[in-house]
Amino acid sequence: MKKVLVNEKVSPDALNILKKAAEVVYIPSGDHGEIISMLKDITGIMLDTTIKFTGELMDSAPNLKVISRTGTGVDNVDVEAATKRGILVLHTPDANTLTVAEHTVAFIGAITKHLLFLDSETRQGKFKTARRLYLPIDLDGKTLGIIGYGRIGKQVARRCMAAFNMKVIIYDPYISDDVIAPGVVRYHDEQKVYKEADVLTIHVPMTDETRHHVNEKLLSLMEPAAYLINTARGNIIDESYVVKMLNENRLMGAAFDVLTNEPPLENEEFLKNPKTIISPHSAALTAECTVRVACEAAHGIVDYLEGRMPKSIFNRKGLNIK
Repeated sequence: MKKVLVNEKVSPDALNILKKAAEVVYIPSGDHGEIISMLKDITGIMLDTTIKFTGELMDSAPNLKVISRTGTGVDNVDVEAATKRGILVLHTPDANTLTVAEHTVAFIGAITKHLLFLDSETRQGKFKTARRLYLPIDLDGKTLGIIGYGRIGKQVARRCMAAFNMKVIIYDPYISDDVIAPGVVRYHDEQKVYKEADVLTIHVPMTDETRHHVNEKLLSLMEPAAYLINTARGNIIDESYVVKMLNENRLMGAAFDVLTNEPPLENEEFLKNPKTIISPHSAALTAECTVRVACEAAHGIVDYLEGRMPKSIFNRKGLNIK
C-alpha cells in the first residue's frame, strides 16, 4: 500500500479519507526533523504552510508523486522543482473562500470601529476619555477598494455592500468584465483605487509579480483617514512602510492576518503599534473550514492514488495536463 504523510494535525474525517487508499504516516506535531526522516517511502504528502517544501526535500522522497496543500496558496512549495520532477501540486482554492472573506469583513469592522484599542483603554480605567475620542467611523457609504477580485475578493465585496452599504471599487487586470457583480466598479488604473479607498483590502496570490508590490509608491497614495487590510500574504506589502505611515499619522489603521515574518520576530514594530490588529495567519482556521480544507486536500490525493484526475492541480499547465 502506498504511503501518504500528513505533516499537521487534521480532522479524523480527513485521515479516514486517506486511509481508504493509503497507509497514513501522521505527524500532528509538525516536527520538521521527524517529517524529513519519513520522506523516503512516501507517494503523497498533505502539507500545511509551516514547512518550505524544496527541491532538496523532494529528492529525499524519490517515490513522491503528489503534494496536496491544505489551503489556497502554494508559496511554501517549490512548484517549479515539483513540475520538473513530474510531481502534482494540488491546492484547495474553494474550501476556505467564505471563511477568509468573513475574517476580512470582521477586520474591517474591528479596525474602523477601533474595537481593540477602545477595549484596552476601557480596561485601563479610561472609560470617560476613550468614549470621547470619537475614533470610530460609519461604514455606510464609504468606499471599499479591493485589489484582486477573485474568489475571496468577490465575497468580501458582496458582504460589505450588503451589510454596510459600502461602495466597492476594484482592480484586477486578469479578470473579464462579465464576472463583476452589479454595483461593483472596475478601475483599470490601480493607483486610483489607493487614492479613493476609505478601506483597502488585498486579495492577490503570492507570486514573483506581487511580491513587495504594495510598496511606498502605492501606499503613499492612500488618504490619512484610510485603513489597510491584508488577509493574502505578508510579503506582498511593505510592512515597514505601513508602520512609518501609521507613526506619521498618514494611515489610520491596519489589520493583517499575514506577516512578512511568520512567526514574527521579537520586538517587531508592526506588532507594537497600537493602530494595528493582527491575527496569526488564522483567517481560514475556523473549526468548520479546517475540516473542509483537510478533507478536500485528502480527496485530491486519493483521486490520484485511485487513478482519477484531481480537481485542483496548481501546476496543471506546467505538467501539460488538459
